[in-house]
Amino acid sequence: MTISLQQAAEHLGVHYQTAYRWVREGLLPAQKVGTAYVVAETDLRALETARARSRPAPATIRVRDWSRHAARLHDALLAGDEPAALAVVSRLRDGGVPVLDVVERLIVPAMRQVGAGWPTGGVSIAQEHRASTACQRLLTDLNRAVPGRPRGTAVVTTPPGEQHALPALMAATVLRAAHWRVHHLGADMPADDLAEFAREVGANVVVLSVTHTGAYGPAEQAAQTLRSQHLDVLVGRPGATLRELVERANPLGR
Repeated sequence: MTISLQQAAEHLGVHYQTAYRWVREGLLPAQKVGTAYVVAETDLRALETARARSRPAPATIRVRDWSRHAARLHDALLAGDEPAALAVVSRLRDGGVPVLDVVERLIVPAMRQVGAGWPTGGVSIAQEHRASTACQRLLTDLNRAVPGRPRGTAVVTTPPGEQHALPALMAATVLRAAHWRVHHLGADMPADDLAEFAREVGANVVVLSVTHTGAYGPAEQAAQTLRSQHLDVLVGRPGATLRELVERANPLGR
């Protein structure tokens, strides 16, 4: 099977002109069809393997004080300094720190501290919303394709009436990093529509994120609807960790 040179460049994570230069230098075999080049997938994989072997392993950052990093992220989010917040997160991600640790030990504590300041008046509603919106973009930046065969298909959302979308996005992020193919449906998803969608995509598990006790009833009702249609469901609870979610979900994969 062949793909276009543009697709090959995107797969390799390089600019088209770089891939074209590799073709001219003989590093990437390609055939010209009309006015465009095509590349055999076997040749693409061979180049990818050769580049991986020649690339030095990146140095892995060892985080000794998570609280200090979380405090820096909290201050950046509260100040609305999104570039500074991104710098804190991307430094750890690019340093080889697992996504699960970045989310659970950095982003979650920072946002928990932001939320704690709202009832006391130390953080305004606007500041909390700004921090949450910035945090969504940080999580989106962490959502990158993970090489290897997917563990399975997961659908992540919240039950009817649960409007807190950020924890569901965190769950989707860590599951994707754990080799799951994830469909993130946001918040407040009707049970019948959710069940139909889960069947359509062949979901191995449906994750319902819950942040307050008032959402337990709708979550359990939705779970019953899903389970009656032979779908595995994991219902979250306030205080549950993302690490627990991954550990519960992984055995439900292929």
